[in-house]
Amino acid sequence: MTKALVLGGGGSVGIGWQTGLVAGLARGGVDLSTADVVIGTSAGSAVGAQLTLGTDFETRLAAYRKPTSGATLRSAPATGSGIAERMAAFMEVMAGAGQDDDPVAARRRIGEFALGADALPEEQFVAGFRYLAGRPWPATYRCTAVDAASGEFVVWDAAADVPLDRAVASSCAVPGIFAPITINGRRYIDGGMRTGTNADLAAGHDLVVLVSLMGDRPGLADNPALARFRARAEAELQVLTDGGARVETITPDAEAGAAMGLNLMDGSIAPVAAEHGLRQGEALAERLAAVWD
Repeated sequence: MTKALVLGGGGSVGIGWQTGLVAGLARGGVDLSTADVVIGTSAGSAVGAQLTLGTDFETRLAAYRKPTSGATLRSAPATGSGIAERMAAFMEVMAGAGQDDDPVAARRRIGEFALGADALPEEQFVAGFRYLAGRPWPATYRCTAVDAASGEFVVWDAAADVPLDRAVASSCAVPGIFAPITINGRRYIDGGMRTGTNADLAAGHDLVVLVSLMGDRPGLADNPALARFRARAEAELQVLTDGGARVETITPDAEAGAAMGLNLMDGSIAPVAAEHGLRQGEALAERLAAVWD
């Protein structure tokens, strides 16, 4: 049986929740690093890179419990002057792009916005991923991004021969918040501009564990601006099940969703999210172990 792990987007809060989830599952005997492939998008790309590099997630969890843990993402601060306005502008662009029948054209529209936005400078953002600089690319790891100019969707892997830190930064480069990332002369934005998980990349595997921050969280599931993006995500799941895969989806439960709120870029919430992820991971471990092992 082949196993795929898909880790979706979710900002600083999503990284915290996924970190706790991985740690909680490991406590219950489920080692997600044994997946045949780990596919990360945005927040999931940062967690997936650390997972496939052999990071001790108990250590990562402990870092969230320190008094200064709000920046545990190790990227740019997601709070402060102008962040609310930038997020509002980004969501407005997303809403407009969501009405486009051509997904590539929609991504080009988002990319144009990203290239012209007054966002955190590129090199300052990449510096937040210096813990990945110079590290060898894990053989089982993939992460996603979008070419800001063409709208082309790309998947970075070992064969792409790009620096791991820049690849992960590109996958996390939320338009309007962080500047697009330059790789081989092109500039790239968050892979979540295709869909939040890009789960169809796991097609061909027998078991797919899909970790998503979206689910049925209040304020997200009923957001009409995101309806088309949700429809594309549902189509990806259909690709997996039509191919015979068993899909196990993990999303924040009601308690976690309420604690995390809607601003997934708020790093100050990440420690709380990590604790909820840990709680859920420990609770889910027995059920997931039955299929994972």
